[in-house]
Amino acid sequence: MDPAAEFVATMCADKGSVVLDRSLLLLAAALRDDPGIITSGLENLDRLADSCAEPTVDGLVRHLFDEGGFVGDTSDYHDPRNSMLDVVLNRRQGMPITLAAVMIETGRRLGLRFDGIGMPGHFLVRHGGDPIRYLDPYAGGVTLDRVECVAKFESIHGNGAAFDDRFLEPVLARNVVTRVLNNLTASLRMRDPSKLDCLLSLRVQLPMAPPELRALAELCESRGRYDEAALLLERLAAATDTDAAAEHARRLRARLN
Repeated sequence: MDPAAEFVATMCADKGSVVLDRSLLLLAAALRDDPGIITSGLENLDRLADSCAEPTVDGLVRHLFDEGGFVGDTSDYHDPRNSMLDVVLNRRQGMPITLAAVMIETGRRLGLRFDGIGMPGHFLVRHGGDPIRYLDPYAGGVTLDRVECVAKFESIHGNGAAFDDRFLEPVLARNVVTRVLNNLTASLRMRDPSKLDCLLSLRVQLPMAPPELRALAELCESRGRYDEAALLLERLAAATDTDAAAEHARRLRARLN
């Protein structure tokens, strides 16, 4: 199975069956038409784990961020490369969610369970054995408690922004991949629209909630991908029983005749 087909099959399977490292590497391989990315990326993660002298939470933090030099990309945050796990592993810099993926998957190889914490506007990890300890890979793996997590949230969204403790609940690997897809879509839309169509071809095949269906339909329509936009609107109409979405889909299909 080629990387694109395997990625779609993985994301369409049971939510709990998504393996984070392989799924993100499949995405990178599909977008760059290079199946070798999968094997080399997995081997890179294996080497990271094998070279960690102290398989503890603190030992892994030192290994990745002090000795290994992994850092958050503060100079070009929206660089599409920051959403590509293989590139993040090679450059040793990325955005919060891909650095979190490095930490989660390296830790898994060491017998350390980390959960992804999808706080809006940022991404953290939590050690499974310490439910009140959060780590920020984008800030070098610094430890945060709940009060500091709230302060981080307010620094992003403004003082007094409504914080919900559900923001600190673990998310499934599939949700992590979906968030990477959202980040990559936004990055390519701003920086490299010529590569956006390949990503859209993958995304239209994936399961989505109504807000995602609507947003992606609008993007496909803006790109002149009327058939795919109509398909997404038809899925939206079926999910929400809305006549407006179905009528919009019919108008788009008429443009194809």
